[in-house]
Amino acid sequence: MGARCCAGKQKYPHLFEPIRIGNIRLKNRIIAAPTSPSMMTTQGHFTEDMIAYLEEKAKGGCAVVTYGEAIVHSATGKSHNKQLQLDSFGVRDGLGNAARRIHNAGAYANIQLSHGGKWGGLASVGGTYGAKTEAWGVSDEDTPVGHVKEMPKEMILEIVKSYGTAAKLCQDCGFDMVQVHAAHGWLFSQFLSPVENKRTDEFGGSLENRARFLIMALDEVRKAVGPRFPIECRISGDDFSASGLDMDACVEVAKLIESRVDLFQVSCGNHEDPDLFCRTHPSTFYPRGVNVYLAANIKKNVSKPVACVGALNDPAQMEEIIASGQADIVEIARGLLADPYLPNKALNGQADDITPCLRCYECFAEGQKSELVKCTVNPVMGQQVFAREPVPAPVRRKKVLIAGGGPAGMEAAITLMSRGHDVTLAEKSGKLGGNLHPAGAAFFKEDIRKFCRTLNMRLERSGAKVLLNTEVTPEFVRSFDPDTLIVAIGSNELRPPIKGMDLPNVIMAIDAELHPEKLGKRVAIMGGGLVGGEAAIGFNHEGHEVSIIEMKPAVAMEVNSFYRGGLMPQIEKAAVSYVNTKVLEIVPEGVKVEKDGKEFVIEADSVVCALGFRAPYAAVDALCDEVDESYVIGDCRNVGQIHHAINQGYYTALLV
Repeated sequence: MGARCCAGKQKYPHLFEPIRIGNIRLKNRIIAAPTSPSMMTTQGHFTEDMIAYLEEKAKGGCAVVTYGEAIVHSATGKSHNKQLQLDSFGVRDGLGNAARRIHNAGAYANIQLSHGGKWGGLASVGGTYGAKTEAWGVSDEDTPVGHVKEMPKEMILEIVKSYGTAAKLCQDCGFDMVQVHAAHGWLFSQFLSPVENKRTDEFGGSLENRARFLIMALDEVRKAVGPRFPIECRISGDDFSASGLDMDACVEVAKLIESRVDLFQVSCGNHEDPDLFCRTHPSTFYPRGVNVYLAANIKKNVSKPVACVGALNDPAQMEEIIASGQADIVEIARGLLADPYLPNKALNGQADDITPCLRCYECFAEGQKSELVKCTVNPVMGQQVFAREPVPAPVRRKKVLIAGGGPAGMEAAITLMSRGHDVTLAEKSGKLGGNLHPAGAAFFKEDIRKFCRTLNMRLERSGAKVLLNTEVTPEFVRSFDPDTLIVAIGSNELRPPIKGMDLPNVIMAIDAELHPEKLGKRVAIMGGGLVGGEAAIGFNHEGHEVSIIEMKPAVAMEVNSFYRGGLMPQIEKAAVSYVNTKVLEIVPEGVKVEKDGKEFVIEADSVVCALGFRAPYAAVDALCDEVDESYVIGDCRNVGQIHHAINQGYYTALLV
């Protein structure tokens, strides 16, 4: 072994080749991309949860860990309800601790310097609490959420100075580099826009003038931190907007600032445009690495190193990106929430154990709901402070029976085995995964299929005993005689008493998703929730003509707004949606409905019932009554999402 002891360096030689950026030597080509959960105090300071979140990414093997959207000028630039405010008194303590903890865990510390521009005074995706009566932007503008005033030159110069002050502060607190954010529709992006920028002074007109503010800020940062300290700049490779820059203009911006930066990070889109948000942070409807070509285009035109982004989480793909010269560095955001240890797993030949990000946007959605962060597939995400304590050894080794091999049962079994228990998992069907199989059936759900395979692999390696085609009944529990029973038997599809439900043209959603060949040409889906909406996209892709029937005023109303932003355009292309529409009866010709007081038939060859699920409480109670120690997890506890199943499986296993 000796000096050549890392299997990943042989398999991914370019990904794990060091690179020098300014005065630092990166141990590999992986940077934790800027993320900015709202785990802040109301004064704009880091909390312990935020520091632990950054620390774990460093432990996972990234060369650099970047905190995102640190505001340099709070009076005008704070675009979210809670953000790190670099001009807030007392901010140094948290900054210094964060840098130390990142260093101690083996990575360099980076921080993104940002300003929301007009969104610093308008209600935005980031929230409404900070919206003020005055919003300052590149030009006077009336928007649906308020009026924007043109920044006077005096304010521009004050903000320029704040970039230098903020950079010096971060350097003093131990950060090894800074990133200046000039994309995503924030301040510099607004000034660069040939449409938004209507100024007639030296900051408007030609591209050189529109880039002047950014250039001045970069010069101020360089003046503050010195000649060797690395400066990264996040730019757009294409704004994908009629009001923004195209690829050629983005190249020109890169050329204008190249002498002032040490590393380009090339992104795209606009945070405040729902259609573009799902391209900036690619949804499941885009291939992984969809934005890499934008970085490759910049790289062809500059001499400085270039980093790419775009839903990357496969080391083999990252290796190919760097080996082929498309980029010098890969930056990963959501992939490191799903699995912070992705770099180390790749390095140590364990790439098959990387937990795939599902691109469900629950990490974004949780920030809106609770100002915390969570991940559907990583139960420790956002709980790093708790997770620092070693997993407790059990008081005694127990004989544990798990009823049900869906994601909740599998996660519980894997975790119980890691603690040393004697675990048997019984699944009534012939395969493990439960509802991950129908959920991952559509062409765009490869992420869920990968996650199911990962759980299966981990369960097999854990050594837990698995009994397939075995239904756990009260009699089975009595004969097995476990010390502990964990019930994870899932939920049942709702089959409401609608006239005609027994007709041969009716098929339940799970059966339809797993066996689309059973469907006729024209398909009517009863139920426009997430299951019905995603099924419509999948069926249409298979060549079916699809209709959705939904009683609510819109389809997929329960879905988080970030995922829904990418989902709805796909549904609109795939199906005709009848909302505010009540199902009266299923007939041989299709579905008889009522809308706006009128009755009519939606013609269909097949009718899919996607009207939800219900937990089998009676069956759960009957099983639990057979033992003294029992736990209920997953959909049979309450119908929920994959996150609930994984979270309950993991933390319940820690209680046994």
